[in-house]
Amino acid sequence: MQLSFLELSDLVLRFLIIGQLSALCIVLLSKKINNKSVLSVFLCLCLTSYLLLTAPIPDHQYGMMRGVFLLLVEIAPYVLWCLVYILFNGDLKLQNWSVWLKAIVGAVLLWFLYFFGYLQGVGAFHQVNHAIEFLLVLHIIYLTTKEFPDDLVDARRQARVFVVIYTSFYFLVLVSFELGDASIRGMTLFGLTNTLAILLSTSVFSYFFFNDKFKDEMTDTLSDTLSDTLAAENTPLNAIAIPLVFQASHQQLCQVMQENFYTETQLSIKALAVKISTPEHQLRELINKHMGFRNFSEFLNSYRLPAACKQLEDLTQMRKPILTIALELGYGSIATFNRAFKGKMGMSPKEYRDQFQK
Repeated sequence: MQLSFLELSDLVLRFLIIGQLSALCIVLLSKKINNKSVLSVFLCLCLTSYLLLTAPIPDHQYGMMRGVFLLLVEIAPYVLWCLVYILFNGDLKLQNWSVWLKAIVGAVLLWFLYFFGYLQGVGAFHQVNHAIEFLLVLHIIYLTTKEFPDDLVDARRQARVFVVIYTSFYFLVLVSFELGDASIRGMTLFGLTNTLAILLSTSVFSYFFFNDKFKDEMTDTLSDTLSDTLAAENTPLNAIAIPLVFQASHQQLCQVMQENFYTETQLSIKALAVKISTPEHQLRELINKHMGFRNFSEFLNSYRLPAACKQLEDLTQMRKPILTIALELGYGSIATFNRAFKGKMGMSPKEYRDQFQK
């Protein structure tokens, strides 16, 4: 088998990317092994399989390994979805899944193993899966962007931008090509361009990763510790020790919130920053690093939910509709209020009110 100059260049660049991915995996596993790091390593493995599978090498040269590479390539969007969900929306909480849901997921994994691993993707389901992956990537973009304005952690906000600009955009283009003209994918120039695009993405990510641009473990740890302490000791927000440089802003913040500014509908951190005449980035740092909140909604709920509980406990307001309470407190919908209330109190607003009617 003789390779042209472009094909040889493509192959060299692919192995350079695989080297980058290997270094990332080693660092990830050497620091901390958790769901995030394991999924990140698995995603790197999926991308490595894609680079090897689409290299300028005839398919018959891979043997049975082609099925293994294909399986890893086809589950990459699903792995990415799980990673994005954990990064930006919390843990998947597998222990809370029902037996039926676990059985369905297990059956799907077995089918993928059989279809892509053993049959090597020969059949109509291959194209069906590409369509599912396209919708999945759209949902990844939605998960990444929906709470971007609400996110207080700079490192996580940067990660959101990276996911949307590089990862999701690339997957969308790739899946679009898979659903489109297959002859384009076989062109040498397309393969080289594709490799260069991946190299750019992995190089940018590596730069940010190794320079700790995505890392904010101190912020996360501090936020979790403060939140747990406040919940356990019922400490008022204005009793937290605030650094001198933030004390004036903190005092203004507490004052406007005590004046029920939190009841403003669709209140954003930008509007709150304008209200207390503080730069938005400083307000983010104050609420996140020094007050212990991971996102702006959590901060607002620390005022809104106690106010809601007070009204729900009041026997003179038993006939007041829960929707009215939610809207008066600044929630945009009853669904948002119910979700926030149940997440904090462990029961719905109606269930909470009913216990005081007995």
